[in-house]
Amino acid sequence: MRLGLCLGAIMLAATALPSMAAERPAAPKGALNTLADVRNALRSCWRPLPVSEARSGMRLTLRVSFKKNGEIFGARITYQTAEVSDEERALYHGALLAALARCSPLPLSESLGQAIAGRPMTFHIHDTRQQRKA
Repeated sequence: MRLGLCLGAIMLAATALPSMAAERPAAPKGALNTLADVRNALRSCWRPLPVSEARSGMRLTLRVSFKKNGEIFGARITYQTAEVSDEERALYHGALLAALARCSPLPLSESLGQAIAGRPMTFHIHDTRQQRKA
């Protein structure tokens, strides 16, 4: 799917522990009024891969746009770590698709829906769970 200019970058860090993922809500409940609300809603729908399947340092960039009613209008992975196997890539792609399915349609407020409808937003995912911390 083709998308135009990027509206902004929002971090979706895949740094939560697997036990925390089960505690997160599946999808946002109330109306989303800000871009920060959208970021938090998508973050709440993200389920990190089990550590046994995860690729330390894996990075993905997703460009997505929404209709004014919160349905996904278009989505495309625009960047992914190059040095990964097809199997690892497929696992992360599947996790991304599942997160979008859990959140769609987003419950956008009328004003936010009109403001962002059709405008691409960029989300970055960086799995740092297995990296050494200084």
